[in-house]
Amino acid sequence: MYAQVTYLQIPNEQMNRLRDILETRYLPVVRQRPGFKAGYLLEQIDDSNCAQLVLFWDNQQAVENFNRTGMLQASIHALAAEIPELEVYRQGYAVKVSVRATPSVQVVG
Repeated sequence: MYAQVTYLQIPNEQMNRLRDILETRYLPVVRQRPGFKAGYLLEQIDDSNCAQLVLFWDNQQAVENFNRTGMLQASIHALAAEIPELEVYRQGYAVKVSVRATPSVQVVG
């Protein structure tokens, strides 16, 4: 699995706008791409101007294929165009260890 983390420094009072753009325009496009697994927007609690967008993919090749379409980069540029002073920094990571919660067992008595 591959994780792409985009660090976002949002101008004052623009988090709601960023969230709306991601939910209505950016993530609907990304989720249609082959190899996409999940996406999460993490809003920092103690700094309302910081967030991280974490996208999970089957592998790095899936992200590279999406990059070749020009759609991913265009979307990040579109975010910056719509939210002036938005700072964006992106990194990719190979996911080597993963764990999920075990389902809880309900006891019927």
